[in-house]
Amino acid sequence: MEIILYFGDVGELHDPALFQALYRSVSGSRREKIDRLRSEKGRLLSLGAGALLEAALAECGVSSPRFEADENGKPFLPDRDDLFFNLSHSGSKVFCAVSDRAVGCDVEQIRPAKLRIARRFFCEEEYRALLACADEAARDRLFYRYWTLKECFLKATGFGLSLPMNRFCFLLDGDSISIRQSVDERPYAFRTFYVDGYQFAVCSAERTLNGVRLSTRSFRELALGV
Repeated sequence: MEIILYFGDVGELHDPALFQALYRSVSGSRREKIDRLRSEKGRLLSLGAGALLEAALAECGVSSPRFEADENGKPFLPDRDDLFFNLSHSGSKVFCAVSDRAVGCDVEQIRPAKLRIARRFFCEEEYRALLACADEAARDRLFYRYWTLKECFLKATGFGLSLPMNRFCFLLDGDSISIRQSVDERPYAFRTFYVDGYQFAVCSAERTLNGVRLSTRSFRELALGV
């Protein structure tokens, strides 16, 4: 199937009427999760992520999703072993990926590159590529391209942060992305996107990614069922 990628900006949800309309449209389990959060930002991000996920699942024929968590706390759909999903957020952006293969996604707001973190957690080739960048803007973009790729790979494998980031290495050549890893024997394919100061990445357990599209979703339209 085509990998469904949605992103949205929760800045829309500062409108109390829109927040309540979207809140009423999501599942009871998502409302319970939102209600447990104390910070306004956390509530906005949780509502936005849940709304994107439920819209993406509805495209796949799942109108009333039921979620459970595995032994690592990762949520899944017990009634659909042919569907996988992942969520991420950064700044005001929320990001959702749904696929028929194991999938991971990540979004990060681009800020100044953290070379000390790269030196500690990236592989040697990635760190040297950062040092070789001609200017700070290019270095910042490259740092977060590596970071989002690493995060989405960790999430797709299911290991999460239990797996050190320097156990695998990304090799970038323009839009071409390959990985050197011995984590498992499955093939993995990747895609990255840059939108309005944010870096996005998606990873799927397959040899090539075909039919990938990144779509902006309006929370106002989702609340109205458009």
